[in-house]
Amino acid sequence: MSDSLTKLSTELEYLIDKTWNLYVTVTDFQAQSQPRVDQVLNEIIGLLKDVDQMKDQFQDVHIPGQLLNYVDDLKNPQMFTRDCLQRTLERNEEINGKNETLAKFADTLAVELSTQFPTQMAQYRLWKAKQSSVDQ
Repeated sequence: MSDSLTKLSTELEYLIDKTWNLYVTVTDFQAQSQPRVDQVLNEIIGLLKDVDQMKDQFQDVHIPGQLLNYVDDLKNPQMFTRDCLQRTLERNEEINGKNETLAKFADTLAVELSTQFPTQMAQYRLWKAKQSSVDQ
Protein backbone atom coordinates (compact mmCIF):
# COMPACT_ATOMS: atom_id res chain seq x y z
CA MET A 1 0.00 0.00 0.00
CA SER A 2 2.87 2.37 0.79
CA ASP A 3 4.37 1.93 -2.67
CA SER A 4 0.96 2.54 -4.22
CA LEU A 5 0.50 5.73 -2.22
CA THR A 6 3.96 6.93 -3.21
CA LYS A 7 3.24 6.23 -6.86
CA LEU A 8 -0.15 7.95 -6.66
CA SER A 9 1.42 10.95 -4.95
CA THR A 10 4.06 11.18 -7.67
CA GLU A 11 1.47 10.90 -10.43
CA LEU A 12 -0.66 13.61 -8.83
CA GLU A 13 2.37 15.89 -8.49
CA TYR A 14 3.11 15.40 -12.21
CA LEU A 15 -0.54 16.07 -13.00
CA ILE A 16 -0.51 19.31 -11.00
CA ASP A 17 2.74 20.35 -12.69
CA LYS A 18 1.39 19.61 -16.18
CA THR A 19 -1.85 21.43 -15.40
CA TRP A 20 0.15 24.45 -14.28
CA ASN A 21 2.23 24.28 -17.48
CA LEU A 22 -1.00 24.20 -19.50
CA TYR A 23 -2.35 27.19 -17.59
CA VAL A 24 0.81 29.21 -18.23
CA THR A 25 0.84 28.29 -21.92
CA VAL A 26 -2.84 29.05 -22.44
CA THR A 27 -2.70 32.30 -20.47
CA ASP A 28 -0.13 33.68 -22.87
CA PHE A 29 -1.47 31.83 -25.90
CA GLN A 30 -0.04 32.46 -29.34
CA ALA A 31 -0.64 30.48 -32.51
CA GLN A 32 2.82 28.93 -32.44
CA SER A 33 2.16 27.52 -28.94
CA GLN A 34 -0.65 25.24 -30.20
CA PRO A 35 1.66 22.20 -30.56
CA ARG A 36 2.84 22.70 -26.97
CA VAL A 37 -0.79 22.94 -25.75
CA ASP A 38 -1.62 19.72 -27.60
CA GLN A 39 1.43 17.97 -26.14
CA VAL A 40 0.61 19.05 -22.57
CA LEU A 41 -3.05 18.06 -22.98
CA ASN A 42 -1.98 14.60 -24.18
CA GLU A 43 0.37 14.29 -21.20
CA ILE A 44 -2.45 15.28 -18.84
CA ILE A 45 -4.76 12.73 -20.43
CA GLY A 46 -2.07 10.06 -20.02
CA LEU A 47 -1.57 10.97 -16.35
CA LEU A 48 -5.32 10.89 -15.73
CA LYS A 49 -5.47 7.42 -17.32
CA ASP A 50 -2.62 6.27 -15.05
CA VAL A 51 -4.41 7.62 -11.97
CA ASP A 52 -7.66 5.96 -13.07
CA GLN A 53 -5.88 2.61 -13.45
CA MET A 54 -4.61 2.90 -9.86
CA LYS A 55 -8.08 3.32 -8.36
CA ASP A 56 -8.54 -0.41 -7.70
CA GLN A 57 -5.54 -0.36 -5.36
CA PHE A 58 -7.36 2.07 -3.06
CA GLN A 59 -10.76 0.43 -2.67
CA ASP A 60 -10.29 0.09 1.10
CA VAL A 61 -9.40 3.77 1.60
CA HIS A 62 -12.26 5.77 3.10
CA ILE A 63 -12.12 9.55 3.12
CA PRO A 64 -14.53 11.33 5.48
CA GLY A 65 -16.99 13.61 3.73
CA GLN A 66 -16.12 16.33 6.22
CA LEU A 67 -12.53 16.25 4.98
CA LEU A 68 -13.71 16.79 1.43
CA ASN A 69 -15.78 19.74 2.66
CA TYR A 70 -12.61 21.19 4.21
CA VAL A 71 -10.83 20.94 0.89
CA ASP A 72 -13.82 22.43 -0.95
CA ASP A 73 -13.77 25.35 1.50
CA LEU A 74 -10.07 25.85 0.63
CA LYS A 75 -8.96 24.86 4.14
CA ASN A 76 -5.81 22.89 4.88
CA PRO A 77 -6.75 19.18 5.21
CA GLN A 78 -4.30 18.83 8.10
CA MET A 79 -6.43 21.32 10.03
CA PHE A 80 -9.27 18.79 9.76
CA THR A 81 -7.37 16.39 12.00
CA ARG A 82 -6.57 19.15 14.48
CA ASP A 83 -10.20 20.29 14.55
CA CYS A 84 -11.46 16.70 14.98
CA LEU A 85 -9.12 16.20 17.94
CA GLN A 86 -10.23 19.51 19.42
CA ARG A 87 -13.92 18.58 19.10
CA THR A 88 -13.17 15.17 20.63
CA LEU A 89 -11.40 16.76 23.61
CA GLU A 90 -14.28 19.21 24.13
CA ARG A 91 -16.83 16.40 23.95
CA ASN A 92 -14.72 14.30 26.35
CA GLU A 93 -14.65 17.17 28.87
CA GLU A 94 -18.41 17.58 28.52
CA ILE A 95 -19.03 13.86 29.12
CA ASN A 96 -16.62 13.80 32.07
CA GLY A 97 -18.49 16.75 33.58
CA LYS A 98 -21.79 14.92 33.17
CA ASN A 99 -20.31 11.78 34.74
CA GLU A 100 -19.06 13.78 37.73
CA THR A 101 -22.46 15.44 38.12
CA LEU A 102 -24.22 12.08 37.99
CA ALA A 103 -21.82 10.62 40.57
CA LYS A 104 -22.47 13.57 42.91
CA PHE A 105 -26.21 13.19 42.36
CA ALA A 106 -26.02 9.46 43.14
CA ASP A 107 -24.14 10.21 46.38
CA THR A 108 -26.64 12.90 47.39
CA LEU A 109 -29.56 10.65 46.52
CA ALA A 110 -28.10 7.79 48.60
CA VAL A 111 -27.72 10.10 51.60
CA GLU A 112 -31.27 11.43 51.25
CA LEU A 113 -32.74 7.95 50.73
CA SER A 114 -30.84 6.71 53.80
CA THR A 115 -32.40 9.54 55.79
CA GLN A 116 -35.93 8.86 54.57
CA PHE A 117 -35.80 5.06 54.18
CA PRO A 118 -33.04 3.72 56.45
CA THR A 119 -34.26 0.09 56.54
CA GLN A 120 -34.69 -0.24 52.80
CA MET A 121 -31.32 1.41 52.12
CA ALA A 122 -29.60 -0.97 54.56
CA GLN A 123 -31.16 -3.90 52.70
CA TYR A 124 -30.11 -2.37 49.39
CA ARG A 125 -26.50 -1.98 50.59
CA LEU A 126 -26.42 -5.63 51.72
CA TRP A 127 -27.84 -6.77 48.40
CA LYS A 128 -25.33 -4.61 46.49
CA ALA A 129 -22.41 -5.99 48.56
CA LYS A 130 -23.54 -9.56 47.77
CA GLN A 131 -23.82 -8.74 44.07
CA SER A 132 -20.32 -7.27 43.94
CA SER A 133 -18.85 -10.33 45.70
CA VAL A 134 -20.65 -12.65 43.24
CA ASP A 135 -19.36 -10.66 40.25
CA GLN A 136 -15.75 -11.05 41.39
